[in-house]
Amino acid sequence: MPQEKELFNSEIGSILKEKISDDESVQSLETQLLRGAEEALEIEGDFETWLERFKYQFLWLDKDDYSRALVRALWLAPRFAGTDFGSSRQRDMGQVWTDTARGFLGEIALSKFLQKRFGVETRLDTSRGELTKFLPTDIAEVRRPDEKWRKPSLKISIKTTKFNGRWLDLPGAQFEHSDVFVLVKIGILRQHFLAFLKAISFLKDKLFVKAKNLGELDDDDARKLWNEIPEFEPLPAYIAGFLYKSDVNLPIHMINARLRGRTRMRIVISQGIGLFTPENLRSLQEIREIDPSGSVPIKIDPIIDSFSGQHFFAHSGGLQYGEAKWLRLIEML
Repeated sequence: MPQEKELFNSEIGSILKEKISDDESVQSLETQLLRGAEEALEIEGDFETWLERFKYQFLWLDKDDYSRALVRALWLAPRFAGTDFGSSRQRDMGQVWTDTARGFLGEIALSKFLQKRFGVETRLDTSRGELTKFLPTDIAEVRRPDEKWRKPSLKISIKTTKFNGRWLDLPGAQFEHSDVFVLVKIGILRQHFLAFLKAISFLKDKLFVKAKNLGELDDDDARKLWNEIPEFEPLPAYIAGFLYKSDVNLPIHMINARLRGRTRMRIVISQGIGLFTPENLRSLQEIREIDPSGSVPIKIDPIIDSFSGQHFFAHSGGLQYGEAKWLRLIEML
């Protein structure tokens, strides 16, 4: 198995190296992708099967895609609460902006995938409005080959995570408003936003000019800084799969839970599908057997250390994928 994993890991690296020049970045993205896929049970023994899944549902996002995502996010970011997911720490508005842009990148990636593989065009809802307006569907219109633009027959919600992400996560009541849920994994690196500011000449033509006027930089300093900042390179995107709401047995379709820790005990849920609330989880026989007292905190690994509230979760290994499944979805769309 290690030799097989190394072989396929190398093939992933070859794919990423087509557009990413830095070997360290390629290695980081490889590691993230494989870790997320393994922990979410996308890979179960047969790496070749998963590799075909990955290659079929893989694509690149370019600078124009990133620009579109940032502009769309700029309309909405000020309306979002600046609180980190799962904590009370307040985020900087700039971080909210780039985090929100990642969600739009996922939507753009799905649109490009449907166009590339099936010739299906989609128009995303980019209008500004109350946040509840964005709950039912992220696809406003659809056009299959030889058809006119129309509203889709299914309400599709698109969720985005990082390359190592394993959960499709719908907080609150979002699950109730859509018919299909799609998960997209985006390979965003730490330098992407800074590299983008370089690519559009904001640094050279705006910030560096201002810095020179303030006496913070001279020409040599500006040149050194410019050369040290990496060039913008395309972002890899992997459409992990989708899930029909009608296929889920509510409230909890399935979970994989275990007790972990000695001094700080946690019920750790590593995979699962269903409408998670503390009450729904603690009513399960699996949970009652490992925590009869109902007092041990529940962790959604690795994103929520002490779970409360209501979320619909689905690990990416539980999603549908492959050409036949996508064609069936498109027929219903």
